[in-house]
Amino acid sequence: MYPSELPTTDLFQFIAMHSDQPVWLVGGSVRELLAGRQPADIDLAVAGSGLGLAKTLATAGGGTFVVLDDERDTGRAVLPGGVTIDCARLRAVDIMSDLHLRDFTINALALPLAAAIRGDWHDLIDPLGGQADLAAGRLRLCLLTGLHEDPLRIVRAGRFRSTYHLTPDSELITMARQAAHALDTVAVERIRDEILKLCDGSAAAAGLRFLDEVRALTVIFPELEAARDCEQPYVHFLPVLAHVLETVAALDWLIDNGESPVAVQTNPHLSRRLPFAERYHEHLHQRRGIVRRAALLKLAALLHDNAKPQTKVHHPDGTVTFYGHQSLGAETAAQIGKRLRLSRTDTVYIVTIVREHMRPGQMRSGGQLTERGINRFFRDTGDAGPDVLLHELADHLATRGPWLDPSAWHDHLAWVGALLDRYWNAPTPPPPPLLRGDELMTSLGIGPGPEVGRLLRLIHEAQQAGEIHNLEEALTLARTLHRAERS
Repeated sequence: MYPSELPTTDLFQFIAMHSDQPVWLVGGSVRELLAGRQPADIDLAVAGSGLGLAKTLATAGGGTFVVLDDERDTGRAVLPGGVTIDCARLRAVDIMSDLHLRDFTINALALPLAAAIRGDWHDLIDPLGGQADLAAGRLRLCLLTGLHEDPLRIVRAGRFRSTYHLTPDSELITMARQAAHALDTVAVERIRDEILKLCDGSAAAAGLRFLDEVRALTVIFPELEAARDCEQPYVHFLPVLAHVLETVAALDWLIDNGESPVAVQTNPHLSRRLPFAERYHEHLHQRRGIVRRAALLKLAALLHDNAKPQTKVHHPDGTVTFYGHQSLGAETAAQIGKRLRLSRTDTVYIVTIVREHMRPGQMRSGGQLTERGINRFFRDTGDAGPDVLLHELADHLATRGPWLDPSAWHDHLAWVGALLDRYWNAPTPPPPPLLRGDELMTSLGIGPGPEVGRLLRLIHEAQQAGEIHNLEEALTLARTLHRAERS
């Protein structure tokens, strides 16, 4: 069954006008067209030079030319409006042989550019049954040696599990287990991009669980291996590694209406209607490089309890604690971000989620919310505040699982809504500070240093909470706090 017409015909004609060699649409472009969708990016196989065609298209279209792989003669044209066209020279003597060298059968699909312009699917080239695999939701290797040739394909398999909901067949699972150790030879930037795309899918937990099933997850994140058999107190129904994967599953459900976590399987009528749902949708679908903000939140969820094994303490009364795991875990998350060569902004975001993920639960157990407590929370979390609250909801679903109390969940959503109301419905911007640093130092007779910053922060919190209202009250509070610190 083929779609009745192909979108992007004008773009195909533009490509044909500037190519003097046979050209085929391949891989993801064909998959999207088969589904009746316009592909976000165009992938081309070229009988001639891929770099040459990409450069020609970029010049003719007033776009940008990028060299992707000089050795494999692969280039990219980025046209105005964000259209991306990747051009690669055939890796074999003809298109049929080229398709046999690809990673998965669903990518071993090609449509001649001329046929794409005509809308003629009779010329679809599918030597390995990729279209049937796509229809059956099956992920198969083109060659059994494919993962040994490029171990990154293991992570790509996880991405296709996440984004297309495809199920790897038994041969793929067996070969992935054999090749997983070789992932440490793959360039970290390639792994990073595939992991981020995996986390951007609506079934990110399924993709990550596949990586764990073939023991690739802890090759990429060795910091999680100790979490595999780290049991937790009775309030949790899973050990640590399974728990963080279940937290990602809960985010899949909350954000993307993806596969249900155990708590929802047990309570199928559980509400997923988030407070400020429209604002959340806009917030989490912001682009952060190649993925949505939601992808980074799911990656942070995977890492949020990484330090529990190191901080686990058994007490004489039989209780178990993980004191400080969020602080130590944040330090580890920073190291992981650096290792993966994430941007500084993205690393800070993930560190913030890991460091602050216990904070909402502590606020809830502390009783009534106060203006000062709310202000401190959003001051410390910045624009990641709503994300921390959403993570806490997912963490709660993953903690309680089959024991979740639906009425308590309803109250939990309302509590989060009360905080978000202060964040997204703040009536006016905060007032300017009552006291400057130079005024503070002159009044107290102290010099620059950490004490000045500490006092200014506490004074500003008291101002936001409505406890002080003018300069005189601010100075009085400063003297009181300073004396208390010195005594």
